[in-house]
Amino acid sequence: MRLGERPLVALPLDEDDFDLKLKNAKSKNIDIIEVRIDQFSDLTIDNIVNHFKKVRENGFYSIATIRSEKEGGKSIPDEERLGIFEAVAGYTDILDIELTSENINKKVIQVAKSEGILSLVSYHDFEKTPNEIEIQKIINDSYNLECDIIKYAFKANSVEDVGRVLSMTHRNRDKNLVAISMGELGKVSRVTGFFFGSLITYTYIGKSFAPGQIEADKLYEELRFYNLL
Repeated sequence: MRLGERPLVALPLDEDDFDLKLKNAKSKNIDIIEVRIDQFSDLTIDNIVNHFKKVRENGFYSIATIRSEKEGGKSIPDEERLGIFEAVAGYTDILDIELTSENINKKVIQVAKSEGILSLVSYHDFEKTPNEIEIQKIINDSYNLECDIIKYAFKANSVEDVGRVLSMTHRNRDKNLVAISMGELGKVSRVTGFFFGSLITYTYIGKSFAPGQIEADKLYEELRFYNLL
């Protein structure tokens, strides 16, 4: 996976209509499927691995995400999450673990390194955008874990919030960042973030997983309009 050459578009999927959405994603030239394992009803290893096999068979890169309950996922014990990450590491391209999952984030990063794939450390705040000092601390703490990609997503409650996220992203653009301002005001960041150093944007087909995501057809229209594709 080449980061930074052009915007990469990721589509989060759960189990619902998985095969159909994979087919639709292929027709829209989606780059990455984010498999939201935390949204699965069947958490058996065989079922999870089979979904990743389908993603790979269809020619997509994939992100394995088991979002913690604290950051918008479900209540799955850390040891179970770690076991799932270990099981899917040979079938995916990126393991996504939260900065706040302090019990296992270093272990997940090591699993990724051992398998020769990428690790992504993420941080989400669905209520607000932190100040510059706090954002820089999130970036620094993630970077110090020696991950490959740092993702942060904050709720934008003002235009100033969006500007602060983009400014901090530009300031740290050498660190492989994925920067998102969530909510209606933050929609612009899902396109223009690439001008400031963000590497991946997230879209949806059918239903959105996060506030402010732009539907796939509209997102690609915007990216082409700004000559990003």
